[in-house]
Amino acid sequence: MVKLRLIAVLVLSAALASAGSADQKAKQPTTATPDFEVEGIGFTACQCPVSACPCRSNGHPTHVTCDAADFAYIKRGHYGKVRLDGLKAVAVGNLIDHDQSRTYATVYFDEKTTPEQREAYASMLKFMFAEGFPVTVGAPKVVPIEFQESADKTQYSVTIPGILEQQATLKRNKSGKPASTVPAMDEWGNSIHYAENVVFKYHDKDVGKEWDLTGRQANLKFFHTTKKMYDQKELLAQYKDMSGGWNAKQKEIIARLGMKAE
Repeated sequence: MVKLRLIAVLVLSAALASAGSADQKAKQPTTATPDFEVEGIGFTACQCPVSACPCRSNGHPTHVTCDAADFAYIKRGHYGKVRLDGLKAVAVGNLIDHDQSRTYATVYFDEKTTPEQREAYASMLKFMFAEGFPVTVGAPKVVPIEFQESADKTQYSVTIPGILEQQATLKRNKSGKPASTVPAMDEWGNSIHYAENVVFKYHDKDVGKEWDLTGRQANLKFFHTTKKMYDQKELLAQYKDMSGGWNAKQKEIIARLGMKAE
């Protein structure tokens, strides 16, 4: 029953996300979603060119489709009364497409997560996706997920044995800050840090999909995300129109962040 509920809430996100314009979405009440606050690390790799992901700047994927893996490690946080400390999950598939009917994703949960955590995380994603990118999600899988961050916070890896291998190097400047930081539409916040894609391989015979996109685009984010941010419409993704460049509202947000809308 937990799996059935999980599938239902994730698939429902696609229908909710496609309904209405950005302005209409900005007026939708969010009281039905419990309060949440999460801190952690996001690690995404996709088939776009190095350091050039148009989906992040209000455009369509370079290759029409977007074969990608979107990993999240929640160091600490909660969704309602459910603690999410230590949760690891990754969504893999064609996550963004001009033709929404072609999108798909398989969500992999680490085997150490509880059914309650998985259901809470799925509900949180449903809420986020409803205000960002819609995607049709299939049956989730519970698998061992290995995540590593080097002591100097430059080397990152995500591994699902026999299924996913994802590695990246995050370059830092002399002050220790990420060398490449840009404004971006993302469910966790408003910026990403581009990284060197060292390995990005995927093969799941049950899903019938595989690729080797080593050397393509990779990015990381160190997020602190709250429901309040969504309620106050602070995220770039909440105003997406996929017009090919930042729109007026997004430029306002980027300016407030002290960043450049390139």
